[in-house]
Amino acid sequence: MYLQTFGLREPPFAEAPEPRFACLFAREREILAHVEYELGASDHSTTLITGEAGIGKTLLCMLIEADAPQHGVRAVRHGKGDYALETVAWLRSMYAGFGLPLPLSAEANTADHLVDGLAAGLGRLAHHVSHRFLLILDDAEQLGNDDLALIERLYVASDKAGAPFHIVLAGLPALRERLTGPGPGSPSLGAHVRSRLPLNPLNADESERYVRHRLHVAGTAQMPFSRLGLRSLRDDGKGNPKRLNALAHRALERAAERGEQNIGERALGFVAREVLPQYARYWLRRYRKPILAIGAMLAVFFVGGFAVWVLTGHSPSRPKSFVAVTPEQALAKLQDALPPPETGQVRVWGELMARWQVTSKETTVANAINCDALIFPGFACVSGRGSLDQLRRFDRPLVLELDDAHAHQQVLLVGAGDEAVRLYLGGKYVELTRDAFDRVWKGRFYAVFRVDPAMPNKLSRGATGDGMHWLASHLAPAGTKLPDTVAFDAGMETRVRNLQQRFGIAADGVVGPETMFALSSLEADGPHLARGVP
Repeated sequence: MYLQTFGLREPPFAEAPEPRFACLFAREREILAHVEYELGASDHSTTLITGEAGIGKTLLCMLIEADAPQHGVRAVRHGKGDYALETVAWLRSMYAGFGLPLPLSAEANTADHLVDGLAAGLGRLAHHVSHRFLLILDDAEQLGNDDLALIERLYVASDKAGAPFHIVLAGLPALRERLTGPGPGSPSLGAHVRSRLPLNPLNADESERYVRHRLHVAGTAQMPFSRLGLRSLRDDGKGNPKRLNALAHRALERAAERGEQNIGERALGFVAREVLPQYARYWLRRYRKPILAIGAMLAVFFVGGFAVWVLTGHSPSRPKSFVAVTPEQALAKLQDALPPPETGQVRVWGELMARWQVTSKETTVANAINCDALIFPGFACVSGRGSLDQLRRFDRPLVLELDDAHAHQQVLLVGAGDEAVRLYLGGKYVELTRDAFDRVWKGRFYAVFRVDPAMPNKLSRGATGDGMHWLASHLAPAGTKLPDTVAFDAGMETRVRNLQQRFGIAADGVVGPETMFALSSLEADGPHLARGVP
């Protein structure tokens, strides 16, 4: 991710609508004010909001829903995911949304009975608690004529039951034509629409303000886009927020991948060709799986040549060896192979998380880089200083930080032998002699490991309870049956000291982060250092 590169707390251009990032201009404020007026000025109204895909209709619906309770209005918002349900299930979900008990009898669970029961229930509720009710139907163009007919029936029945009932319909411009079109096939709900509010694209100035606003909310202290880059972004975005988000998000990703701090017009040109459907590169990205399948079939004709290429030692996954040259030459080649520090750091930690099979749902690479004592429950981080021989005993891949002359660049130790080390630099693997590597690494390391979520930060003699079973299970001989209650007694302290001496940790008999890492390294699960490094 690009968060650290540009000093962001969170992604500013996420695809899903987010009310916290709402940037309201005159047209949006007028629509919100109009809906608020309708809710307060009458007992019944139907409002139609139309605009092209990605223009911000869903975000408006979310804002209307969030604001409704402040005016004594109980609101329910549905979208195309709800319409995928069968009609009866969809109507029953409205009961739950408006806080009404569901009918239990089988005969009452038909579409007609559910609509009548819902209107009657809203009438009773309005009589007792003086509430008004709002049904927001986003993506309303997805509704069939039968569904719209049920909505109209609910609207009319609510009026008869004395329930103040309002509807907001939001959809594509075709919905407006459909509701106002002549002929018997047009939904009669259109006759109840009192206000038709178009949501138009942003102009050039509004597009620029939109981008700046979202970056500001996400916490950036710098503008990543140059003046020409920002102009290119607003021109290609064509005033459509979703399109602007897609372009800006990909531009930030690309800049972080390339280690760039400023995004100009040329970079936006590359991004537009990847993101916008009028370019061939967009279709290559979108349909990459079928294209890859076709490519795989074609690759059969080249398997022989590829096998020869790999067997002759040119495999891209094989580490590039700097062992046979002098230390000075090796360090010069290492310097050339290192990516920009921030890019390398993200890639190195991303590789470490992948080796531990940590998913994006559990944590982000940006969060892991902070190396908090507890990254998430059950997954911890420890940092410190040590020798290469000490780190070899842990037998785990570790992030190593180079010296000041290399801008504290971080690399991943993936293998270590008596004579050489194997490193991942954030894009390629290299092997160096230990003598050469000792010249650029002064002992700083970062390590992640899995641990019992109940484990406290420290355990010492006299401790009982949380974490003791995990500690005892790692120190006891294999096959030992542990008692229900385990205490940190003198025998346990002795075993802890022996373990600490074995791993080169200060033998104080206290189980802290480094000792927990040593205990975790005794497990067979998880990644280990590569074998075969000389």
